[in-house]
Amino acid sequence: MTSKHEKTQGTKISVSKLAATDIAAVETDSLPIDCTTKEISFTGGQKADIDVTTFCSNEQENINGLAAPAEVTIGGNFAVDEGQDVLRQAYDSDAVHAFKVVFPSGSGFAFLAEVRQNSWSAATNGVVSASFTLRLKGKPTTLVKGKVADPATQSLPTGGGK
Repeated sequence: MTSKHEKTQGTKISVSKLAATDIAAVETDSLPIDCTTKEISFTGGQKADIDVTTFCSNEQENINGLAAPAEVTIGGNFAVDEGQDVLRQAYDSDAVHAFKVVFPSGSGFAFLAEVRQNSWSAATNGVVSASFTLRLKGKPTTLVKGKVADPATQSLPTGGGK
C-alpha cells in the first residue's frame, strides 16, 4: 500500500490587494506571496473549558466552550514586494484581507484574516527572514481544484445549479 500525501512544491498563496469582506476578493484582485514563503501553518482555535463539575463528580469535568479564532503563520524570505507590503500595511491598519492557499493537487483553503503580528530577523551569513501571523475571521473554506467546495460534501457542486 502506498502512502497518501500532498507535495508542497508548487503551492500557490495569494492575498487580496485591498481590504475584503468576502473571500471572493482573492479571486479578482490578488497578489502572490508564494515566492517569498517557505512555510505556512494553520492552527485551529483552542476551545475554552466550561466547568460542569458537580458534587457527584470524581474529578473535575469540562465540556468544550467557544473556540478562539484560528491562526495562520506565514514564514519565509523578507522582500520589499507588493504582496508583503500589503501584509505590512494590513498589520498597521488592522484591515481584513482575503487569502487563498492552493496545493499542487488543486485542493486548499480560502479565508479572511487580519495580520496580528509582523516580524523580521537577520543573522550573519544568511538572508533576512519575515514572519506574519494571521487571525482568521470565521472558518476557512475548503477548495477543490482551486474552487470553493460545497460545505456539505467537500466536493465541487455539480449540475445546473441555481
